[in-house]
Amino acid sequence: MKTLHRHKPAREMTCEMDVVWRVTGFLVSEGYRIRHEVPNMGQSADIAATRGRWLTLVEAKVRDWRRALSQCVAHEQVADFICIAIAVETASRDLADEVAQRGYGLILCPLSNGHCEWVVRPVQNPNIWPPQRKRLVSLMRKIGYVH
Repeated sequence: MKTLHRHKPAREMTCEMDVVWRVTGFLVSEGYRIRHEVPNMGQSADIAATRGRWLTLVEAKVRDWRRALSQCVAHEQVADFICIAIAVETASRDLADEVAQRGYGLILCPLSNGHCEWVVRPVQNPNIWPPQRKRLVSLMRKIGYVH
């Protein structure tokens, strides 16, 4: 798949990319600047959202929230805030509890209506590793904003 730029491509997209685009619009409306597919420690964060000096990394999923949790572990070394965006109507108690316990945020974005909402707001991450954060910021400068 080609790198995504400022506008949503007209071609068909995967369901996960639909979630990414809907969450992108949601975060832009809250004042964030967005980059997609930002590399971090051998994987990519679906969304890197910045507001001021704060960095929020978001993993978007259609349904497999446990996979999103495992992907978020790498983000703990670089992101001020970490979130999962999932395309479901309601969050399971297990998901909400696990996200809250880790200090992550949770955004619901059902594909049926596209209206995203915060279910759990993220808590600021105290475990940032400065050398890795510096490396990520350097990589992010090379990636243009989507919004």
